[in-house]
Amino acid sequence: MNPGRPNRMVRPQHRSGSVKTEPGLNASATVAPSISSHGDAMGRAISVDQSFIHRGDRSNAPPPSSGATDKNTESEYPLFREVRTRPEATVATPPYVEESFLNKSFRDIGKELKACNDTLGELQQLGVSHKVKLPELVLVGDQSAGKSTLMSGLANLELPRSEGTCTRCPLHIRVSRRSEWSCKVSLRREYTYCPPEDRDIKDTDVTEEDPFFPWKKLPTTTVVEFKTMSDQGQIEDVLRWAQVAILNDHQSPDLFIPGSGGVAINSTIESAAAATLAKFSPNIVALEIMGPDLPDLSFYDMPGVFQNPADARDDYLVSVVRNLSAEYINHPSAIILCGVAMNNDAENSCTMNLLRRLGASNRTMGVLTKADLLASAGHEQWLKIMQGNDHRTGLGYFITSRPPNMDLEELVKYEEAFFDFQRSEKWPDTFKPFADRCGIEKLKASLSERLAQEFAKSLPKIKRTIAQLLENTRRQLGNLPEMPDNVEKEISVSLRTFDDRARSRIEAFSKCFNETPNNFRDCLLHMKPKFVLRDSSDQPSIVISDDESDGGSVTSAITPSKRRANGHAQVLPKRPRQDTQSRDVGSSFTMSNGRGGYSVKPEDDSTQMPLPPPQSPAKRFQLPAPFTKYTGVGSGFRTLAQVREEKLAKTKAGMPDRLLDEMYDDLAKEAIKPWIGPAGDFLDYTTGQLLKELEVVAADSFSSLKKRLVFQEVRKHLKACLVEQSAMAKEQIQLLFEDESSGILTFNNEAFSQYKVEELALLTHFRHFQRMQHHGPQSGPFQQWNELNDDKRAQALKRREAEIARIGVDSFKEEVGVIGYVRAYYRLAALRFADSVAQVIIRRLIPGIRKQLSWFLDQRLGLRVENPQPVYERLMEEDSRIAAKRQELKSESDKFMKALQSIRKLESGVAGEEMAEADDQDTEMMDDVQGSEI
Repeated sequence: MNPGRPNRMVRPQHRSGSVKTEPGLNASATVAPSISSHGDAMGRAISVDQSFIHRGDRSNAPPPSSGATDKNTESEYPLFREVRTRPEATVATPPYVEESFLNKSFRDIGKELKACNDTLGELQQLGVSHKVKLPELVLVGDQSAGKSTLMSGLANLELPRSEGTCTRCPLHIRVSRRSEWSCKVSLRREYTYCPPEDRDIKDTDVTEEDPFFPWKKLPTTTVVEFKTMSDQGQIEDVLRWAQVAILNDHQSPDLFIPGSGGVAINSTIESAAAATLAKFSPNIVALEIMGPDLPDLSFYDMPGVFQNPADARDDYLVSVVRNLSAEYINHPSAIILCGVAMNNDAENSCTMNLLRRLGASNRTMGVLTKADLLASAGHEQWLKIMQGNDHRTGLGYFITSRPPNMDLEELVKYEEAFFDFQRSEKWPDTFKPFADRCGIEKLKASLSERLAQEFAKSLPKIKRTIAQLLENTRRQLGNLPEMPDNVEKEISVSLRTFDDRARSRIEAFSKCFNETPNNFRDCLLHMKPKFVLRDSSDQPSIVISDDESDGGSVTSAITPSKRRANGHAQVLPKRPRQDTQSRDVGSSFTMSNGRGGYSVKPEDDSTQMPLPPPQSPAKRFQLPAPFTKYTGVGSGFRTLAQVREEKLAKTKAGMPDRLLDEMYDDLAKEAIKPWIGPAGDFLDYTTGQLLKELEVVAADSFSSLKKRLVFQEVRKHLKACLVEQSAMAKEQIQLLFEDESSGILTFNNEAFSQYKVEELALLTHFRHFQRMQHHGPQSGPFQQWNELNDDKRAQALKRREAEIARIGVDSFKEEVGVIGYVRAYYRLAALRFADSVAQVIIRRLIPGIRKQLSWFLDQRLGLRVENPQPVYERLMEEDSRIAAKRQELKSESDKFMKALQSIRKLESGVAGEEMAEADDQDTEMMDDVQGSEI
């Protein structure tokens, strides 16, 4: 031997794959825990043929012949074992190849705690625990049992320990060792909140079938990442907001993210926590923490069990929280960690009673918390518990002492000093036999090792179960309706075809878009203010109708003196008039039933004559669609008397005949006010017509895919695109309307002057005719001013001058001038507004739809992503139900695939380490052999 080499034991390497057990040790024997000693051996009772000890080489235990060898009696020289070459044994392939993983790779899995716990945590985070039974640590206890402090100690982090912070929903904490610190908080949603709308929740609502009422189970589990941080100081704030988010099931979690969410920015955490939709939730807040000097643990912290809520309306929560704890306690693979405060009577623990009733005591490890609050006398109860005589649990008890208001570093030093029997004066010597079970660090080491052992034992079964679930999921996917061979091509071709045809159809639509803009212009002109150009002083009153339905009539009302002279009322018969079809903007003055017509209504006075005999019903004039409902707008705008009254009210004080500008402004604004209605209808009608055109194009382009989901989605998003573009156009039209309705403004002086001359001539002509009706019958039928040629207009002006010299100047001449000014401006503004709205629609709306449609559809369909293949497959489904089912199965399949990958990564990592270790041992052994040769 080489005296320079250090002494070491040499382990033989068996390459045949055979499994040996030590002589005298039954392979199926179970190592029973020693309850009295409460050492590390307690609770580690596992079958050798299932445990990590069952491996492909000899154990390191001494052979039976050696007896209980003390290490001091070992030889100072390395033990030499002869190495012989053995023939390779023929090993039959196991019935399930994956089962051999434990024998081949995990010869020392108890030392691979980190790898095992990391993999277990990954499987739990994937949300497969509802399908696969995974080993897990579950922290339970009564309220005020010190669970929050215990949780912080287990995680080795300054987790929030303030009241109500981490007790209103299950909290899954996964802690592992990494070189850099990070923390990711996510929300695992398995239930949705459905409270009754018409009453409070009652205790009887919580039943065996509905244990978490009013939370209802969802078909699948969804995991939403909430926030990732690298600053430990943010944990408490983020964790508290995550709980608020999960309790507000009806709102997006993004609203509650600290620093970016709308609610989190505008509210305090205290007010938000007090106003949550639910008070408890079975959904999970998951915390994945990585950093240096952290233990490798994964556990669930449950809300504390309680008996008497402060509000009687919350009595149902007693059952909900108890059922929630029972749900996790009943997991057969769960290791229960039950906190019991040493300043209370253990007999009063609701959780301990629950564990016994559920038959879970054998899987429970008790933790006696708040040892610093232990009474100075009467320790018999706690000693009996530690000795395993009272409140027995299968995994024994640990004791902790972690006072509040201390940071982690202070707590570590405090607990170490507190349980030091040589230094501590508070901790009784009667607990000295249990020194190896006092302190959070000893508890963590025991839990980490036990969890890894349980995971190692069940790993082959877990892997088989996940593989079977994956196979079943893929089979279900295969049973769904078949997809075309090339889904992406089928949809892409149809989309491009639609895009090309839609562009052509939109261009054609725009080129021939004339009728609706013209109708909109005529509608605005027809809505002009119509004034009643007679007054009660103009006797006899007369009704002049230019309605297309009756060919026109002039009805003269006989004065009372004439009635007395004649003895009866005379009604002049209707007389024919020239047919007036002109659309001249100045051809009507009151409510009109005909295009360009007018009618004058008699004043309500004592001289009114009987109405003419009823006329046979005839079709009345109406504006074309979509402007029909505006046919009567503008009728009866003002009477001459009302105009005079406003004129007097708006004459500048002390300056006769000087009208204020408000007189014209107010009348013009009132006349323009109704424009927004037809403008909106113009826009909606155009959008609707264009949508019909494009729907025809879509039906033609997707003729082979009409039964597929893509056709329904295209139609839905096509409408959404037009609605979005229409909304932008509506905003622009609204701005135009606000400009027009804010008051009179024009620099088109030439057009305004022309319109004012025309309006004033038309109004004066009709007003004079009204006055002359009082002074006897006229020589002929009334003709509108715009129907007269130049010669007849000259004759009418000459005749008017002579008649005015006889009857006097019109007392309403100034009022007629105001009316002419307002109507002239209305005409100019209406034409301007009609052109502006048409420009928005033709130059912005329609081109905007043409440019944005293709991009909009791709974006809304979800095709503008890095991997659109799943989207194409969803769009090719026959209906949304099948699409949802396929998506659900694919989500499950992805989870199972990731779970298997995580397990295989664990296997390959440990196997690689063991192979490297075996190579090192072979080299060392050969060095020792060579060193012993002479």
